[in-house]
Amino acid sequence: MPPKQRTLLSGEVELLYVKSKVYLHPSASKRDNVVGFLSISKGPNSTNSDLLISFTAESQLSKESLKLYQEADLDELDGSKDLKVVSKPVSSVLSGYSYSVPMSYIYSIQLRKPSSGMWYGSVVINTLDGEKLPIIFFHDDESPSTKLRQKKRNQSFETFSESGEVIWGGTEFLAVLHNYCHLVKSTVEPSVYLVNPASDDLRNFAPFKEKPKPGKDSKKKEFQIPDFNKVIANAKWKVLETVATFSAKTKNQVIDIVDEHAPLPIKQLINKPEVQKLGNEFEGARVYLAKWAAQVKEEAEESQKKFHLNEEMYTIINKELGNELLTNEEVSKAGRREAISKSEWDNFFDYSGRLRVTVNEIKDRIFHGGVSPSIRGMVWLFLLEVYPWDSSAEDRTVIRASLETQYHELKAKWSTDEDKRSTEFWKDQKFRIEKDINRTDRHLDLFKNTKRKRISVSSLASNVPPTIRESSPETPDEDDDDEFDVSNIRNPHLFKMREILLTYNEYNENLGYVQGMTDLLSPLYVILQDEVFVFWSFTKFMDRMERNFVRDQSGMKKQMLTLNQLVQFMLPDLFKHLDKCESTDLFFFFRMLLVWYKREFEFDQVLRLWEILLTDYYSSQYHLFFAAGVLSDNERIIIQNLRRFDEVLKYMNDLSNHMNLNNLLIRSELLFLKFRRMIDIINRENLYKSERTIVSPDLLQLLSRDIVVEKEGPRPVGAGGG
Repeated sequence: MPPKQRTLLSGEVELLYVKSKVYLHPSASKRDNVVGFLSISKGPNSTNSDLLISFTAESQLSKESLKLYQEADLDELDGSKDLKVVSKPVSSVLSGYSYSVPMSYIYSIQLRKPSSGMWYGSVVINTLDGEKLPIIFFHDDESPSTKLRQKKRNQSFETFSESGEVIWGGTEFLAVLHNYCHLVKSTVEPSVYLVNPASDDLRNFAPFKEKPKPGKDSKKKEFQIPDFNKVIANAKWKVLETVATFSAKTKNQVIDIVDEHAPLPIKQLINKPEVQKLGNEFEGARVYLAKWAAQVKEEAEESQKKFHLNEEMYTIINKELGNELLTNEEVSKAGRREAISKSEWDNFFDYSGRLRVTVNEIKDRIFHGGVSPSIRGMVWLFLLEVYPWDSSAEDRTVIRASLETQYHELKAKWSTDEDKRSTEFWKDQKFRIEKDINRTDRHLDLFKNTKRKRISVSSLASNVPPTIRESSPETPDEDDDDEFDVSNIRNPHLFKMREILLTYNEYNENLGYVQGMTDLLSPLYVILQDEVFVFWSFTKFMDRMERNFVRDQSGMKKQMLTLNQLVQFMLPDLFKHLDKCESTDLFFFFRMLLVWYKREFEFDQVLRLWEILLTDYYSSQYHLFFAAGVLSDNERIIIQNLRRFDEVLKYMNDLSNHMNLNNLLIRSELLFLKFRRMIDIINRENLYKSERTIVSPDLLQLLSRDIVVEKEGPRPVGAGGG
């Protein structure tokens, strides 16, 4: 039976946890020991951060209260679920040594393990203001609940914890605390656990990462980012000279759209087999090449005169930063941390569901650790601003109802309009959506079809009745649907994705559907699996991603040129080598930027990367620093081994699913911190110089957290979809 519930009155608390026979040792004499209860309790309208951790002396309890505390101590063992309500524990009674402290006021807890008969294990509670509360000693040999638990463990031969340590009252208390707060073990002092730590707390209690000591060649490596356990498969790339060649096509799809008067170098670029492969994967890549390749190349060459710093400025920057580039604090800050747990997330909110910490604090935690899958859906609704950060729980209920109404009104505009559905444009959009949905992330269990019997194609061509045969691995049903009947979407989740994209056509009539948008929708659907929430999350996501899909490709062009400038600015030696390889257009990043590295990592890693990028913690265009991090991580092997455009393109394409996400996140953060420091130095030097160093406005914009929005204009008359 569920526990009996009743409304708590002012001055009352519900006992969530009780440990009996804990003591205070005011002096060395046993006669002075104070026996009592360690408890965790919850008051009216309390959140986890309001929970009280208390020591209550037995001598200060009435007979009724003493009985309730003793019963609560044994509740978990005897299976009792009765609500235990007592008077709120006293904050401080000097004569009785009792005290209480809210969870939000606790900074850390230190566990001091018992030592072979010499002394009892104890817990030290440190508050935010640095006060140490009286130390609590666990007399496990007297505590009824501890003795019963120990007896059960002995019978099942489970005396030790998973880590091999003896289980005692303090470890049991810590296990319960994990349910109500975020505990992080300090790497400086393993016996200390930080309670709901802020990012600065985590950094202060983590050892600084040692930076490589400068050696004889330190001057040559002044602008090298520290190498974080990079493992490169050198053997794989010793055979780059044997890159496979492909038979040339006489007339490929890209050439069909390129002006016949395009410069010869551009035609040669388009004919490269690796370019053809990417062009076939994303139509946008073909359009990009057809419309912008020549201009991008010209602008990139022109920009080389603008975005390489002169030797004098490099010397000044190097002198300022030193051979080690970044401080210990900066290197330490870039470390990765554990994901935000549900208990930690819950502690960010008060009883009304409003944030009790700043948005920047939360984004800092997400940026450096991500979130656990169990709360990812809720967190992303905030990151995508479907839910405002300053909303209450009641506000979010109202917002949900409003969004549901708006969605169904939009959906009705196409689902109930026969005339609209009969237009060639709408049918073309529907076909494009269904075709792409049928091949998006079909490796995920959520999007797989159940196997079924199907009709033999050969029998349909004759006059004999069709025969039924089982599906085989060589001819799976999914392929049959994809090839011959894209409208036959049998998977209910894929069907809902189709509905969402058709409705988005009504929401954004100018843009409509463009290839690649299913790649952006799929992760949102997997996380939320709610048609209404997925739709509105997608619209918010597309606010920032729409520039990737505008018809003239200006959004992608701008990002590629900005990345070009960033590589020149931050990785000048690599850029010079790419220039020799005719690869400064960085075309191999087109797919990565278009769908935010969706094809470069395993699905769960993509989710982690996206939630980090969605924080806009350093920059709304942080995905460009991540791209620079990929290049930085592979700089040495590219310079030492690659000589031609096709070698560079193949090498970069083959990195897909072979990159270490955490290492790249660390590297890209260090690159950003270095970039910001370099800009600061240049700005300072410009104050004292008549001839100023010009930094591109596009590079300066990388320091902004404001989302770059570029909307598609009205669709030209007669223009098709995609």
